[in-house]
Amino acid sequence: MLEPLQAAPVVIEDGCFIGSRCIVVEGVRVEKEAVLGANVVLTQSTKIIDVSGPTPIEYKGRVPARSVVIPGSYPKEFAAGTYHVNCALIIGQRKESTNLKTSLNDALRDFNLSV
Repeated sequence: MLEPLQAAPVVIEDGCFIGSRCIVVEGVRVEKEAVLGANVVLTQSTKIIDVSGPTPIEYKGRVPARSVVIPGSYPKEFAAGTYHVNCALIIGQRKESTNLKTSLNDALRDFNLSV
């Protein structure tokens, strides 16, 4: 086996839409029908913060099913000052208008076309 023993696979479940320039690395699970907007970067330690409700809910290494995710940042204190650290923000749930935006991808799959 060439991978380290602690290596975990990337799992992207059915019906997901992955935007351009997304990076999803070792150990991340993107659950069914989730939408990752352009430039989202996910690692096992990246904070994934659900900001769609009255209080934030934090995940790591897992995007819940049907979530719509965009890149974001949060302030963090360091010895040298406060800096912004990258994170992913869940801004809502997939709905019909989201499906319309991602329908070209489905059509290409249905007709087995490559672009």
